[in-house]
Amino acid sequence: MRQILIGFWIGFCITNAVQASSCNNPKVTVTSFSTEDATILTQLAHIGEFSLKCSNEIKPNLFAEFPCGKVVPVARVADNQYQVSWIEDVKRSSSGNVVVRLFDEEGYSSLRKAQRDGAKASNVKSIIDVTVNTKGAYKGPWVKAELVAAFLIAGVAYFAITTKNKVQS
Repeated sequence: MRQILIGFWIGFCITNAVQASSCNNPKVTVTSFSTEDATILTQLAHIGEFSLKCSNEIKPNLFAEFPCGKVVPVARVADNQYQVSWIEDVKRSSSGNVVVRLFDEEGYSSLRKAQRDGAKASNVKSIIDVTVNTKGAYKGPWVKAELVAAFLIAGVAYFAITTKNKVQS
């Protein structure tokens, strides 16, 4: 009987420790930054910086899952301040909202297990989903300056030749 009570007590303590390490009622505020000028770049950088406050004052280690399925650790930059970043090719980039799913260590292990087993990763519950606004980058003018100069020279040459022919005739 004593061993059963000790086993029950240990199980109770472990369950409470696991529950205490989870973030309860997360509140998040997000700011985002994106590369603004891509005239000479091949890749754009996007940064999502967010503050996460849990009602039980836990500061969890976080992992982020992007819509493409890639999972990366989230950097803690200050107290309750986190940052996640990624890059994408300029040719495939677009502006809009990117939903990033955040996991604590327990959720991350469940996510990795689901990925290994071939199950849907969307079935794993995240702590919270963060929407990061990505802005489009300036990729240069629609018409290159060299092309405009070539047309301008061709126009001036045409005008000069036609004027010369009119004067000579």
